[in-house]
Amino acid sequence: MANNACPEARDSSRSLRALRRIIRALDVHSRRLYRECNTTSPQISCLNTLAKKGNQTLSALSQDMHLSVSTVNGIIDRLELRGMVSRTRSIQDQRKVVLSITQAGTDMLNTIPELMQDIYAQAFTRLSPENQDALSQLLEQLADHFTPTEKEQGHNTEIITSNHDFISNAGTDYQLH
Repeated sequence: MANNACPEARDSSRSLRALRRIIRALDVHSRRLYRECNTTSPQISCLNTLAKKGNQTLSALSQDMHLSVSTVNGIIDRLELRGMVSRTRSIQDQRKVVLSITQAGTDMLNTIPELMQDIYAQAFTRLSPENQDALSQLLEQLADHFTPTEKEQGHNTEIITSNHDFISNAGTDYQLH
């Protein structure tokens, strides 16, 4: 980047580099978790959510995780094959399938290495309370600019192309979920 670039471009480039460093740390941690425990970070997130919030439907779990229903369904399929999650019909409404964590899933959570969210929480608490609040607010605002509102989702005709320049080896990362 040229030295005479406008301050806004320098700031956005600087913040993007910082986000890439965070994404890289998440990726390294996720790969280590998979090597050591044969489990992915999204699988652990599903198990954690079910352990903390109790039984949930697939759509509720996907909303909690901010992932699509089809993505979470694939994650749950793999966890179910390993006996860590069970699916049962709701007693109140037979059309609903309820997900719950099994004892094997709970045992997995008790044996995994420190989660990235715990590492993040430790780093986050090193910031002053004012900076924690400011960072949270700013990241939420930034995330809102990437996520269309419900009104926009139905009327958005613009196609956004994905850039995989910050995902190393993009061909295999998606297969680990």
